Amino acid sequence: MDFDQRALFTRADALASGFTDDDLRRARAHKSIVAIRRGWFVRGDVLASLNSAQQHALLAQATYLDSGDDVVLSHVSAAVVLGLDIWNLKLDTVTMTTPRGHSGKHSRRRTLYGTELLDSEWISLEGMRVTRPARTVVDVARTYPLDVAVCLGDRALRHGLTTIDELAESCNAARHRSGAGRARRALGAMTARSDSIGESRSRLILQKVSTPLSNQTIFDEDGRRIARIDLMFPDMAEVIGEFDGEGKYGPQPRQAIIAEKNRHNRLAEQGRTIFRFDWHDLSTPQVIIDRLRAAHRRAVLLGPPSGRYAELPLPSATPLVGICAPYRQCEFPRGA
Repeated sequence: MDFDQRALFTRADALASGFTDDDLRRARAHKSIVAIRRGWFVRGDVLASLNSAQQHALLAQATYLDSGDDVVLSHVSAAVVLGLDIWNLKLDTVTMTTPRGHSGKHSRRRTLYGTELLDSEWISLEGMRVTRPARTVVDVARTYPLDVAVCLGDRALRHGLTTIDELAESCNAARHRSGAGRARRALGAMTARSDSIGESRSRLILQKVSTPLSNQTIFDEDGRRIARIDLMFPDMAEVIGEFDGEGKYGPQPRQAIIAEKNRHNRLAEQGRTIFRFDWHDLSTPQVIIDRLRAAHRRAVLLGPPSGRYAELPLPSATPLVGICAPYRQCEFPRGA
């Protein structure tokens, strides 16, 4: 028998539509359906088409619907549902919070935190209660390393899901919880001016040498705009650092590469020194630091560049879309 359901369905849904437990067992044996958790299924081809975040969203949905009325998706699971960056987040366990007074419960596929949770700290998405972006970022910042937390916070700030003031307020509310100091340090390193995880990570690496400014706009001596650059080091002869992400050149790489070379030449004509790095380089921080220092030595020999730089408002970021909506539970088709 074929399963036409593309979203989550339960054993009860399948039985009500005329399938039997034997049908479900055979379908699982042939991998035409997969058990997300006990009693919850999805078609195997549908699951294979989803990325890791989308698969986590399915597990989070099923776990949420199996949990009590007072639980809220939080921490990593909230970040996934809100559409935030998931770099280095653990996606094998659903994270939830309940305001009930206990220390929390941990199982193989679910972590339940027992923590104070105000009604103002969660929202409803697709019928599920989810912590608001500010609370989500602070919860992750309390429980993850600084670089992971900053990447998540930068994303939330850049896309306007929260503000520094809201994060500070949420951080203050968590001052008596474990990891509060870690969250405060992460908040101090976050910015709304980072366009990617790569920019956020490289900023954290390079600020060990000098504090960079993100996304500055360069003008020539006549006031004409030349370029918006990734990182600027004002106290190191205005050296420029450029992160070359995998999607940097878009769907028409030849034209984009030519445009990038022209941009690079115009910056060089001003006497500006540029060093570049990519995602692979981020795994060896000292390599990037050495490139910055070498670029600084070259810039000192060249002398001060012409033109100027300024911090202008950034273009609006692409709106984030929570990934739970396309995979919500829906009615199982009758007579399938």
